[in-house]
Amino acid sequence: TVAEFLIWLVAALGAVGGVVLGRVWGRVEGERAGKREAERDAMENSNKRVKRGRAAVRDGRGAGDPADRLRRNDGNW
Repeated sequence: TVAEFLIWLVAALGAVGGVVLGRVWGRVEGERAGKREAERDAMENSNKRVKRGRAAVRDGRGAGDPADRLRRNDGNW
């Protein structure tokens, strides 16, 4: 009858809507996870660059005799 058909129609639309909602939800969660991972990687990269810069300053500017530093640096040019 018509009532049974409407019940089946509503159930089918609910199932299709659930699948679509699940796919959209999964995509949004995946993008969020990707953003968090990218932010974490960027932070780690930034921290590594800061550490390397500090080490370069520590080892370069105030390390030893200025004449020795000039001789070492001259070879780099």
